[in-house]
Amino acid sequence: MSYLKEKYKNITTANKNVGNIIKNYRIGDDILQDKDIIELLRHHPTKKINIDKIEYVKLLLRPPYNTPSIFYKHKDDNDKDDISWKLCIQNLFGKYIREKSYIEDVKNSFRNESHIGNKKKYFINNTRVENNSFHGECSNCKIITKDITTDHYPIPYKKILDDYIKEKNITLSNVEIFENEQNEMRIKNKNIAEEWSTYHDNKASYRLLCKSCNSHFGSYGYK
Repeated sequence: MSYLKEKYKNITTANKNVGNIIKNYRIGDDILQDKDIIELLRHHPTKKINIDKIEYVKLLLRPPYNTPSIFYKHKDDNDKDDISWKLCIQNLFGKYIREKSYIEDVKNSFRNESHIGNKKKYFINNTRVENNSFHGECSNCKIITKDITTDHYPIPYKKILDDYIKEKNITLSNVEIFENEQNEMRIKNKNIAEEWSTYHDNKASYRLLCKSCNSHFGSYGYK
């Protein structure tokens, strides 16, 4: 049994402690000498990581959102790869369910496909860009803020996706996906991707919300 299970006791404690470890590093730092992080790598559920052949483990920015992520590189491989330390923790405590994780990736793929259509056009037309930040007025609280968000309204995004899946009789676990060069999960079947994008654009309407209001409304009670 890994010493981490005894040290952290449960997933919640492990997530908190590992998160704090990562916060102590800066972008570009090599964290190969961190014993807990290296031990976690041994428990990644989908990637075979040979600890003895690792050249480096670094905290780097992961596109497209430039979030700090753990990357590793084997000595005999030219490519680096990122890992989800939260998946490692789930697997460590026996809580990783591959099908459930895959379905979440499929849902993310559908969401990424929907960004291509009229949401992007709406977002650009109704905001202004200053120093690479989007500014706009929240339609609920009326404050003008940067990092404004687009909200599906009055039909929440989740309902649009659920209706599409039901109408087309789609089984999410059977949808093939891939990760593009921007590290985005996308739908492999172009026909499904285009059909979904058209369906979504025909159903979706939007309003601008600040992050606080967007979080407050969520999916408007739809589950």
